[in-house]
Amino acid sequence: MARRAYLDWNATAPLRPQARAAMVAAIDVLGNPSSVHAEGRRARHQVEEAREKVARLVAADAAGVTFTSGATEANVLALHPALEIAGARGHRDRLLVS
Repeated sequence: MARRAYLDWNATAPLRPQARAAMVAAIDVLGNPSSVHAEGRRARHQVEEAREKVARLVAADAAGVTFTSGATEANVLALHPALEIAGARGHRDRLLVS
């Protein structure tokens, strides 16, 4: 039997072992990172550690790293300023993304 190739990576992808381990560790941390109680502070610490790691990975300032809930939110966050700038310059007010 031929080895099967998974090509449906549109909204998901197989997890790397390191990613799975990080997710399992994060599941044990309860709390809203925006809350001031101990659980919230612990969750905030974990978010900020992740932000620092991502920043180092892409040689960026951690303050410039933003986490979103998914691809749609990330696309809106990234593309909305382009639409505003184009509109201010009198260009078309539509952007097609595929």
